[in-house]
Amino acid sequence: MRLPRPARLTAVSAAVLLSVGLSACATEDPPGQDAPPQSTGESSPAAAPSSAAPATSVTVTATTTTTPPPSRTSEAVPETSKSSGGLPEDVAEVREIFGSIAPASLFGEFDSCNSSGIDNAWECSGREVGQFQFFDSMSKAASTTQLITELRSSRVMEDTGRRVVGWSTLGTTAVITVVDNDQGLVMQQMVSSDRVDPEERIYELGLVDRPATEDPAEPAESETAGESRESGN
Repeated sequence: MRLPRPARLTAVSAAVLLSVGLSACATEDPPGQDAPPQSTGESSPAAAPSSAAPATSVTVTATTTTTPPPSRTSEAVPETSKSSGGLPEDVAEVREIFGSIAPASLFGEFDSCNSSGIDNAWECSGREVGQFQFFDSMSKAASTTQLITELRSSRVMEDTGRRVVGWSTLGTTAVITVVDNDQGLVMQQMVSSDRVDPEERIYELGLVDRPATEDPAEPAESETAGESRESGN
């Protein structure tokens, strides 16, 4: 059976379209096959282990240590060695040399004695009495005696030839001095004359005895007056 011309063209066109559709279906991926997963560049975290490690328990025990109190024997440590006379050794040594110009009570007030850096010279000090200088020199003793006995600014409280006690002033500073000319020993202390009376200071240190207090003459005069009245009656 022959088809008319328009019908043949229509059939050919349909066949061409059918073949193109079949080839397109052949080039597509078969259904059911999934595309491979794309890599995002990030690594997925590793799966946690099925069994976690047991946590370690740490127990801190506080230990209290009790230290026993020190014994009395360990506490009693003398700060300064004492001589047989109860004085520090350095003070006792100076006292042996200068015992003739100062009483023992003065040396008992000293805490320490040290060399002053000059030959045969020492410095002794005490909290209550202050600082004193000691010299073992015949020339020093002679020159000091001359100064204290001849200067107008000096005052002599005792002068036996061998022993001289007094003070000299320079401005507001007074120098209390004791000299033993026979042994060449000198002791001096500097004080402020504005605060300390040198004469009273010498008495306080026991370098010179205070003069005996004289009895007042008034009672004697009153007794004489009473006797004259009785004789007049």
